[in-house]
Amino acid sequence: MALENRSLMESLYFKPIGYFRNSMDNPNEAPRQPNPELSETAGYIELSSHHHFEDALRDLDGFTKIWVIFQFHKNDHWNPLVQPPRGSDKKRGVFATRSPHRPNPIGMSVLDLISIDGLRITTGPTDLLNGTPVLDIKPYLPYVDSHPDEKIGWLQESAGEKFSVIWSSQAHAQLAFLESQGLTQLRGFVVNQLEYDPTDAKKKRLYFIDDKILLAYRTWRIQIQVDTVTKQVYAQSIQSGYAIEELNLSEDPYKDKDLHRLFLNRNL
Repeated sequence: MALENRSLMESLYFKPIGYFRNSMDNPNEAPRQPNPELSETAGYIELSSHHHFEDALRDLDGFTKIWVIFQFHKNDHWNPLVQPPRGSDKKRGVFATRSPHRPNPIGMSVLDLISIDGLRITTGPTDLLNGTPVLDIKPYLPYVDSHPDEKIGWLQESAGEKFSVIWSSQAHAQLAFLESQGLTQLRGFVVNQLEYDPTDAKKKRLYFIDDKILLAYRTWRIQIQVDTVTKQVYAQSIQSGYAIEELNLSEDPYKDKDLHRLFLNRNL
């Protein structure tokens, strides 16, 4: 059959070579791109056994970065036009973005290669979710993969507009306590939401109450202050999203009221 006569809907079958493992289960917890400041997003690839992948990994440990080709397994649809999380107030063609909502849900990320132990490949910070099917691994070659002077299209207008997220001593102590109780995704979520367009309520759950700005994460609220001159966002405190009356009710749909009670009883 001539190539031009083949259906655009012709199916191809790919079998995962393994799966990525870390603590991020929900898409809104993952950074848009791997962020070296979010060490809690690091994890490892567990390759499937009995496929000679031990041989396939030979010589890879001499590289410091790898390309990981994977499936966006949390997506069940695609959009020809998407609203980028930053740098644009209008929808863009999906092929001009890194959106996960693609005709074929395939993603690629450059990750730091930390170590290889048997079939386990430990990586640095990543944007992959727990359980992500891995399709392929390739070495990153800076002399062919890095082109820093090339044009970046519509993103050029927002280049350099990244904000720094700074935690107050109170917020830092509160965050440390919550992380010790297993809420390890909060830090990454806050950074992901605030490092670009931090006051854009159309793209994130923000509440403007009097002179306060609150960012919502599940049943938690983070009070922030934004300095547009210095490009800094201050996370001032973390608050429970429950009213006292709600905490006194037995219903607990999110299974987290005990943590909120503990948090409030510690006067954090």
